[in-house]
Amino acid sequence: MSLLCEISAPFVANSAVDESEVVRPLRFHTGSCLRCQARHAAMSKTARELHAMSAERSEAPANMEWRVLSSLEGDLAVARSWRTPIAVVAAVVSMTAAVLIWRLRPRTS
Repeated sequence: MSLLCEISAPFVANSAVDESEVVRPLRFHTGSCLRCQARHAAMSKTARELHAMSAERSEAPANMEWRVLSSLEGDLAVARSWRTPIAVVAAVVSMTAAVLIWRLRPRTS
């Protein structure tokens, strides 16, 4: 792959997605380079397929967030065995806070 191919690669990709011509200074190279033309054709096909897929809508599963977070490793991970206890503790704490706020509210006579 030549230096001109490397330089023109992002411009070829942009023109394929935008369905426009490559910028003028690189047009001479891309018009005669088979690699750049192949890259442009592949990017154009991918852009058309992605555009066609964008019309399709599907609903994510209800537990998608938990499944993703429990599959992570490191700081963002949530252990699978902790899912239910965390939800129960969060519910109990929030209900306790609501009862306390309601009981300690100033009363007007």
